Amino acid sequence: MRFVVVAIVSLVAGCGSESALQYGRAQFSDATVSTAASNKFSCSTCHAVTPGDTRPLPGYDLTDVTVRPAWWGGNVDVLRDAINQCVTDFMGGKALSASDEKGRALLVYLESLAKDMTAPALPLTVVQNIVDVPSGSAANGKLIWDATCSACHGAAGTGAGRISDLASIVPADSITAHGTSPKTGARPVVIEKVRHGKYFNVGGFMPLFALERLSNPQLGDVLAYLEMFNLPKSAP
Repeated sequence: MRFVVVAIVSLVAGCGSESALQYGRAQFSDATVSTAASNKFSCSTCHAVTPGDTRPLPGYDLTDVTVRPAWWGGNVDVLRDAINQCVTDFMGGKALSASDEKGRALLVYLESLAKDMTAPALPLTVVQNIVDVPSGSAANGKLIWDATCSACHGAAGTGAGRISDLASIVPADSITAHGTSPKTGARPVVIEKVRHGKYFNVGGFMPLFALERLSNPQLGDVLAYLEMFNLPKSAP
């Protein structure tokens, strides 16, 4: 895989490495990397590129991403396929081909972030069986919401500043659609959306948060914060 990435980078570099790097850096934060007109997500929505970034984003920091042996918890062994899982599942676009100009430039940029040539694959533990999570600290939950969730959902309670009208207003939309039942209402729905994203027959375009990206105590903090906006509390 390392050889494939280097070959692609070398090919693009022959057309002007600095211009390809600049174009790729721009694509990282550009929603038009997807062909879907309704898409508002970019790579930077879910991924940082600075080691030590402590935001619990759904995706890992992409430093060293091109030299890792596998992606998506070790389940995908071709980098373009890993990128295309994001492009198709979350951005609603067509998969990038090996000859796609934007995709090739993006690889040039990602290659420039490689520092550790022995970087391992990273774990991604998906919570399949959804259970209630005890509420934690609302103050910590606000910090997490502002650093992570607000990028898509805007302000808690009102949705002000959300990325798109397609992004739900949390928890208001969940309460309206699902009610307050402790088993089927807004609280378990919010937990499932966080843990499953669009997968496991949930739908939408939201990425999932694996345990490595958002721990149960952190999720409990977010739930405590959302309780300030009428999210039902845990069942007694």
